[in-house]
Amino acid sequence: MVGAEIVSLDAFQIYRGMDIGTAKPTRKEQEAIPHHLLDLVSPEDSFSAAEYKREAEKVLRVLQNHGRKALWVGGTGLYHRVLTEGLSTAPRTEKEFADPMENMGTEEMAEEIRRVDPEWAKEADLRNRRRMVRALAVWRQTGRTMTDWQKNETVPGPLSGIKNYVLLPKIGVLTESIQKRVRQMLEAGWPEEVKVLMERDGWRGSPGSRAIGYHQVALMVEGKMGKKEVWERIVADTRAYAKRQLTWFRGLTNLQAIEIDPQLPLSKSVVETLVTALSG
Repeated sequence: MVGAEIVSLDAFQIYRGMDIGTAKPTRKEQEAIPHHLLDLVSPEDSFSAAEYKREAEKVLRVLQNHGRKALWVGGTGLYHRVLTEGLSTAPRTEKEFADPMENMGTEEMAEEIRRVDPEWAKEADLRNRRRMVRALAVWRQTGRTMTDWQKNETVPGPLSGIKNYVLLPKIGVLTESIQKRVRQMLEAGWPEEVKVLMERDGWRGSPGSRAIGYHQVALMVEGKMGKKEVWERIVADTRAYAKRQLTWFRGLTNLQAIEIDPQLPLSKSVVETLVTALSG
């Protein structure tokens, strides 16, 4: 309708071979509309927010040089933040600081975060071990909290100042949508996808394996969990994550919320609003 391309703001669609479980756009969809920032690395590779920002800036330059419009779409709040608000210049996490923390329990890590950087802990997802390791590593390496780095030494994001919208469904309707989608994914070959990934060296414990649902589906592939229980657990985990996403986005000041029903196509008024923003 407006010739827009799609740029992904999803932290797991960057991984090759993780298609069904991340709801990645199909090949047919990608052929119909150009998509960017998909399939960047293998699931065994780590990929930081700084690396995402660099790749996003490359895409942005190409779009601008060719006069193309784009919608940047996805639910990874950290990626949205580094593009719109910027990224601190805190040093890269050093292995000697990060590795010992992998042996810490999640709650133990959260307690230390609350003690050394309560302001960061208040806004963070304290179940996200990767982000907690990063925050603690910065503290141990530099003696300065992540909050201090973010407030005082942040490089502006390449998309700062643009119009941002968050599509907000009612949680009850969203739950029904999640239930339906997880069932469809399990029937569309998700177990087969996970089986292939499990045969790869380094898959277990890899960054990609931490995506919601992949652990449970792996248990089903191994015969350790039934399909119904897998479905129930993935629905519960996805719903909990969706609630955290909604809380995150509602707390941002540079976003306009639009109420939607995820089971229905976007209304004409919503589409017109987004198109107006895209063309502005």
